Amino acid sequence: MAQVQGLIINSHGRHFSVEHQSKIYQSTAKGKKTEYVVGDEVLIDIINNDQASITDLVPRKNLIYRSDHYRSKIIASNLSQLLIVVAIKPNFNIGFLDSCLLCAESSEVKPIIIINKMDLPESAEFALKLRELYANVLGYQVIELSALTNCSQLEELISNQQTLLIGQSGVGKSTITNQICPNANAKTGEIAKYETSGKHTTTHATLYHINDSSDLIDCPGLQEFGLYHLDIEQIAWYFPEMREHLGNCKFHNCLHINEPECQIKKMLDNNLIAASRYAFYSRIINNLKTKKHY
Repeated sequence: MAQVQGLIINSHGRHFSVEHQSKIYQSTAKGKKTEYVVGDEVLIDIINNDQASITDLVPRKNLIYRSDHYRSKIIASNLSQLLIVVAIKPNFNIGFLDSCLLCAESSEVKPIIIINKMDLPESAEFALKLRELYANVLGYQVIELSALTNCSQLEELISNQQTLLIGQSGVGKSTITNQICPNANAKTGEIAKYETSGKHTTTHATLYHINDSSDLIDCPGLQEFGLYHLDIEQIAWYFPEMREHLGNCKFHNCLHINEPECQIKKMLDNNLIAASRYAFYSRIINNLKTKKHY
């Protein structure tokens, strides 16, 4: 067996599709200590023309994952940017958007908000409100499009980038993926041949090569994005509207909830912080206070 370095482009349970020199090997991992994810660079032992065994992980640059009270789920690694797809239909959830932004900030991955379904008549006002807060106040890049007709403005955006596409179910991520990467359906079919059947509820992603220097990772639709893995004392730092004002409170360990002489609460009272964003911040802090330790 020859040991070489490969790239995980798909995962399903403990079965992985690993690419080495444009060839895909169906692989399993030796041992149970390391959890692998799409985007990981790994060392593999090639067993035969179709199979390999993962032996080790090349150190990651970063990792995107979500967690609730009881478990965490890694989604993708080694990213340079996160495209968060939102739409007014079927059911926009501002908490999901804020959670994705917080995840990106904590992982030092650039977030970009994609407002899809701009062909719908009610999308214009929806996009205006989102842009007013997230672009004009918070400084995030916001792109508006209708994936059914044209995704060309995303081509330059994802060039020379390692991009994760994420969003709730029904926002049009698959349409965007197929527009950007026309061979996505064919590649998904090739990978699916090797996936084991069963009652898997695990969220798994798939990586597509746009060109030699650009990759797109498509993550199946999520309904929630838990952040129980984050450090409660670091949360405020991940809010750009709070960041530059931290350290000005009376207490150095202020959590900006009920503490006296809190600079962040003063800003909220003076409408310098959006009420929706502070409500989200407060909810995250309260969730982390109830976090169970194992």
